Amino acid sequence: MKKILILGGYTHMNDVVKTANRMGLYTIVTDREPDAPAKSFADKSYNISTDDIESLVNMAEKEKIDGVFNAFDDFNTWQAQALCERLGLPHYATKEQLEICSNKDRFKDFCRSFGVPVIEEYNIDELVYASDGRTIEFPVIVKPVDSYASQGITVCYGKEELEKAYEKARQRSKTGKVIVERFIDNSHGVEMYYTVKGGKVVLTAVTDRYVQKLSDEHPPLPTATIFPSQHLDHYLAVLDAKVRNMIRGMGIENGVLFIQSLIEKERFYLYEMGFRLSGEQHYQIIEKQTGINLLKMMLDFTIGGELNAYSIAQFDNGYSKIPACNLAILLNEGTVKDIIGLERILAMPEVLSFIQLKERGDNVEASGNYGQMLGRFNIVSENLHQTLETINNTLKVISTDGRNLIASGQESFLLPA
Repeated sequence: MKKILILGGYTHMNDVVKTANRMGLYTIVTDREPDAPAKSFADKSYNISTDDIESLVNMAEKEKIDGVFNAFDDFNTWQAQALCERLGLPHYATKEQLEICSNKDRFKDFCRSFGVPVIEEYNIDELVYASDGRTIEFPVIVKPVDSYASQGITVCYGKEELEKAYEKARQRSKTGKVIVERFIDNSHGVEMYYTVKGGKVVLTAVTDRYVQKLSDEHPPLPTATIFPSQHLDHYLAVLDAKVRNMIRGMGIENGVLFIQSLIEKERFYLYEMGFRLSGEQHYQIIEKQTGINLLKMMLDFTIGGELNAYSIAQFDNGYSKIPACNLAILLNEGTVKDIIGLERILAMPEVLSFIQLKERGDNVEASGNYGQMLGRFNIVSENLHQTLETINNTLKVISTDGRNLIASGQESFLLPA
């Protein structure tokens, strides 16, 4: 039996461990938190932090592991790559590829070199110290070049906010670098998912990614990812070929990735790339549509370096047989007293899964990041509008002072016909 070391035991990883178990793998989960949820499903676990490479190397050599798996966060993607390099094990990503994906300014430069459009940026000195006669376009968005999950990001509407926002972003950056861009105040963008197998690039899905601002100063947070995108045909016509060429230009041979873009006046602006599985766990929706499980595919690669058993190429160009959605439930600040209707929703055949991030008794702060999310549903439905309406009418998150904390809804979603 092959042994796989899984980095991180947080809730998202439960499905990873369960899937690996069903594949007949011996699962080892490591996380510094003794009670990390995914540990309860693993064959064995360790209380080693994933940032402690030396201890991980010693443990992996002692256990004679066959592969190291990361999934949904950038930090552990870096750690898995470094650990595999130390142990001489296969990993789908190289250090150079991760440097391009994880660093926002490097990613933008790489996009430009392949003719892929990105949003314009400003020098902080130009914004703060420019003369009154100079035109400066506000709002702007200030963010660390290397953060994730909306941490350290601020939307600024004038000069007086910039210096504070810049320092906040600088402190959240591992390298102390900050990027300032024109803020496109749009409630939705387009997210593309690609799968690469043996150097062949496949467009697995194109989706509409809807967001909502819970406060003026914080960046928008995701509320829904809708399959397929209303912009699918336009994306295929104007940008897909350039993006595939860029992916090949990075030297990617195998793996899954997602790219987020803003859209303004029918023009796409790419701003983020993740060379890993997405936090939406989009592989669940892809499996329902195609019968191919991308998580299993990546687990197979981790322990053997081969993806030959999977024929995802036949589902190229954003194939979506049935409308689908990853629905995020955003919360206003308060303390959760009760969650009503969740059991009924989970019993609906259209609901594939739910990742729950907040429980009864948890406090929700107005942080402007993913800490304001109750959780995410994955849904595949022939009548997606009706399914979402049922969920919205059924689910309530009641605070200790009697308020319904749910901040997000489907009013602005444009759903597939």
